[in-house]
Amino acid sequence: MTTVAKDAKVPATGPGSEKYQRILDAAVDVIAERGYFNSPVSAIAKRAGVADGTIYLYFKSKDDVLRTAIDATFDRFHRQVDEQFKTLTGPREQLEYIAQVHLESHSLNRNMAILMQTEIRQSAKFIAEFSHHHLVRYIQLVREVVRRGQQDGIFRRDVSDGVVAHCMFGAIDELLSSAVFTGRVYDSKATAAQVIDVLLNGIGV
Repeated sequence: MTTVAKDAKVPATGPGSEKYQRILDAAVDVIAERGYFNSPVSAIAKRAGVADGTIYLYFKSKDDVLRTAIDATFDRFHRQVDEQFKTLTGPREQLEYIAQVHLESHSLNRNMAILMQTEIRQSAKFIAEFSHHHLVRYIQLVREVVRRGQQDGIFRRDVSDGVVAHCMFGAIDELLSSAVFTGRVYDSKATAAQVIDVLLNGIGV
């Protein structure tokens, strides 16, 4: 979790303001609970404690609110990973950390996890946008780590870094789906280590 410097000022209005964040949080909570099509702007405004029209001072539409909330979530993910990579340099350890942060998203914001595993997948438009922006960036991050490991002789060079990246994302995404739909709780760090162990070493003895 990031902290704000003592001399930093939170803007009174607009992006970064307390009201702006309340609207984003309310949108995620309401849509996760009621579903996208059953979540009018009025319900989001009520949960955020603002007038309906206030939302349109910050966002163009309900789609824009949802898109912004998703963007913010993935921006935090990448900032956290980038910060840790300053001191965590081993390719295997880096892959485990990416997997860990990905898995932790469920416990940090369960409603966002529900939204990502259910509502987003029902919209071809959001799937296309997610694939174009966030999935591509995630896959590229993993591919870069895998390529460094291949160059260092840690990982096999005859395996496609792209295949590895998609397998990793798919495995973790399936675990998150299980957590959302069954209520199962995972130890993020231990589970991430297992995912990477299976990915790199298989299940042979």
